[in-house]
Amino acid sequence: MEVEEFVRSPSQQAFADCEKASGNLGVWSSVRAHLLTYLEGGVLPWRQEGWPLPPTSLDALARSPRQAFPMVDVLIEIALHEKDPERVLYWYDRRPKTQFGWLRVDGDRIATAVEAYAPDRAVAIWKSKAESLIAQVSPSAYEEAARYLRKAGAVLVREARQQEWTRYLQDLRDTHARKRRLVEILDLLIRKPILAKKPES
Repeated sequence: MEVEEFVRSPSQQAFADCEKASGNLGVWSSVRAHLLTYLEGGVLPWRQEGWPLPPTSLDALARSPRQAFPMVDVLIEIALHEKDPERVLYWYDRRPKTQFGWLRVDGDRIATAVEAYAPDRAVAIWKSKAESLIAQVSPSAYEEAARYLRKAGAVLVREARQQEWTRYLQDLRDTHARKRRLVEILDLLIRKPILAKKPES
């Protein structure tokens, strides 16, 4: 029944509910694989070869026509929950290019999850978020952009790439020289060194 609920409304929480329900039966590994296969291609779990659970007496599910596969956002949420940065990036890279920005999972969470595994990708994601905010031409957006720039800078400093970080900030400053408030923020970031810190495990 938990699996059928997962199929009706896929989410990381529904996935965790299935894990809890099947844990005592010793079949979670197989159930998990079938659920992920469903999210990737839309084949109902109990119609896949090797499904380990018996059928229920509930009516056959009528899936929403709005469901599209692979369900990238749910697959990313599950990978984040399972602390698997490789799969996080795998599905992040497969988000629909024609719908950039649609992803329900915030890029900051993705960058934080992969910064130790793929520091360059984390830096690129944070830079992209900062640059999108800067493009809004708003002082409040500049302040928010600075948060992501600091995170990117912390990774670069930790990777012994301080000069690259300083050069990037200077390039931003030169490009947006007419945005006085932004220039003030960038100058502060350039003058104030960022201490390298280990990413959270």
